[in-house]
Amino acid sequence: METSKPYTIKLEDRGKYLYALVGGEKLTPEIAGAYWREIAGACFELEKNKIMIEKDFVESVSPLEMVHMGTYLGELLATRQIAFLDRYGNDDINELGKKIARNRDVKMQIFKNAADAEKWLLAG
Repeated sequence: METSKPYTIKLEDRGKYLYALVGGEKLTPEIAGAYWREIAGACFELEKNKIMIEKDFVESVSPLEMVHMGTYLGELLATRQIAFLDRYGNDDINELGKKIARNRDVKMQIFKNAADAEKWLLAG
């Protein structure tokens, strides 16, 4: 019997990059770890170094939780290029995550819309 996940994820191979839409009610470090492992697995399987992730969680994480998540992301996806969108605009917490990920050799940028995110991914 399969248990339902506390989040939804949709992965799409868009040629030059992997697109991921993840969402749910409340984001936790455990949920983030689970969906990042799914994304990393797809990256390795499809041989993608570029990712566009669109986050659709109603409630985000605390700054301390983001520190742990950013560290884990750096270990999991070092040297990858990630364009990040947040449908709920948690800009401050996302900026913290970006700084932590960049310190771990992940090239990450935050965007307000998918068109700008895709342009950045394809140019890099």
